[in-house]
Amino acid sequence: MQKNNFIWAIALMLVSVSAIAQTGTSSPYSIGGLGELKPQSFSQHQALGGASVSLQDNNSFSLINPASYTNLDFTVFDAGARMTLGQLSTESLEANTRSGNFNYFAMAFPFETKRKMALSFGTNQYSDVGYEIINRVNTDTPSYYNLFSGSGGINRVYLGYGIEVAKNLNFGVNFNYNFGSIQSAKAKIYPNSDNRFSHTDEDYMSYRGMDIDLGMQYSVYQNIQSKTEDAHRIKHTLGAAFNTGTSLRGTGYRYSETFFGRAYEANRTLPIDTILFDDNVKDTATKPVGISIGYTVSNGDKWALSLEMQQNKWSGVTDRESGDNFFDNTRYSVGFSIRPSTDYSTTGNYFKKVAYRIGGRYENLYYNFNNTQLNELGISFGLGLPVVKSVRLEEEKVAVVNMINITAEYMTRGTTQNGLIQEDYINITLGLNLNDKWFTKRKYR
Repeated sequence: MQKNNFIWAIALMLVSVSAIAQTGTSSPYSIGGLGELKPQSFSQHQALGGASVSLQDNNSFSLINPASYTNLDFTVFDAGARMTLGQLSTESLEANTRSGNFNYFAMAFPFETKRKMALSFGTNQYSDVGYEIINRVNTDTPSYYNLFSGSGGINRVYLGYGIEVAKNLNFGVNFNYNFGSIQSAKAKIYPNSDNRFSHTDEDYMSYRGMDIDLGMQYSVYQNIQSKTEDAHRIKHTLGAAFNTGTSLRGTGYRYSETFFGRAYEANRTLPIDTILFDDNVKDTATKPVGISIGYTVSNGDKWALSLEMQQNKWSGVTDRESGDNFFDNTRYSVGFSIRPSTDYSTTGNYFKKVAYRIGGRYENLYYNFNNTQLNELGISFGLGLPVVKSVRLEEEKVAVVNMINITAEYMTRGTTQNGLIQEDYINITLGLNLNDKWFTKRKYR
């Protein structure tokens, strides 16, 4: 009972993070394209630098590679939330930020058939928009400032299927429905004068679109015998995933009005006149194709080393604001995990049963500001805290391991040169991984 209460307490913490800070980003760079691209991975994978496409686990799976569903032994529930503490720096100014949001929820169900297969469904964020940029101009009389703000983002829900088509060869497919809205506004505000009318121009667009993920994993085993240790069975796994991309069709409005700047500064709204109101405006945004490839070498549940590369082809997409093409978004990841002991049937030595994870990633971002491509570097560390329960399968008790996954990542992005902004963040992700045995064949005597 105490273990169940502890798990429910963690679940309530996930909801609390989402309720406290509904904005998932505070990055000024989320002004570009569809916003800041969010990790397409669970908390335990974010501790590995985001690597997951070639990982195989009997109680976890990959959000981007549906072939990974086939390896599951148990019904899996995974949910997570993230909180971010950051600092924005220019050549002359610094500012602190805080944001957070619920990131993902997913379930997967393996079936006991002649061939391994599983179904999965869930939802997660694809991108996030949340910024407020003020550009003050004090050289003119009266003085004014330009305000740029935005919110929203793109989410997805998916239904996936994975199957073992041959020994150690798995394939899978996800059908994704992408949806969300992005609201942006530009304003010119005269805070000290009513002789000049302040004005704002606001756009709102709701997007919808479907795409597909295709995934593959192939494993080979290697037996290693040494004179001083028992034989080890090492597994080498290659993984690949492809996303078809899609055109997101949008419907929304554009609204522009004048107002008194003095009242706005006093947190009061005094509109003067509506300049423009266009309803039922149509738009199309592009979610580009993407590919991920990875390699993992592992020794059962004891340790695993993963290497991964992911690229989304944003270079074929044009920024509507500047007219410039974006850059390809490319991520390189490396991650290592280790569990000193995988014997969960005995008590004691709890910290030997904890999963310890470390990872790093380097990413070339898709943003194009002043014809400059921004880079991002992240270093992460994570813990998988096991909560073990026993289930009876036929006449045998089996240990089922639930995990509370905690990941901390330090990330730096951008530069203070060329009038740009450098961002330094600490991302803290809390994930809950629950396992149970469903769809079990019963034996009667």
